[in-house]
Amino acid sequence: MNDYIIIDGRKFKTIIALTEEEQQQGLMYKKWMPPIMSFPSDRPIIRKFWMLNTPSPLDIIYACDNKVIDICNGVPFSLNFVGPNEPSDLVVEMPKGFANRFHIKNGSRIELNYSIKTLAKKHSDKISKWAGISRT
Repeated sequence: MNDYIIIDGRKFKTIIALTEEEQQQGLMYKKWMPPIMSFPSDRPIIRKFWMLNTPSPLDIIYACDNKVIDICNGVPFSLNFVGPNEPSDLVVEMPKGFANRFHIKNGSRIELNYSIKTLAKKHSDKISKWAGISRT
């Protein structure tokens, strides 16, 4: 089973970056055409992304409460931070041009669907605690 992002009814396979390490790595070093990567957070916060060591141009989509709030241009190797000055609870990186091609815009409905494997990873601490497993 795969993880998916659904935008205005269109379903896209995605890689979900859950851990801090996965989120810091992002799509660095991924050559064209990079996969779609999603960066969820447990609560809305102001987030800015940069393109250090990222050779592929990207559409960086910021969303909150299942609605797209901004789409930024990810310029390869740029050290400039991009993102809105308002909180988001999901950021999605897509190959440059996907937003235009699929008519994604501010206000588009967006939903992240986790696979069973990703849900287990996301909740592994709670599951371990519930099962009485020590993670030391």
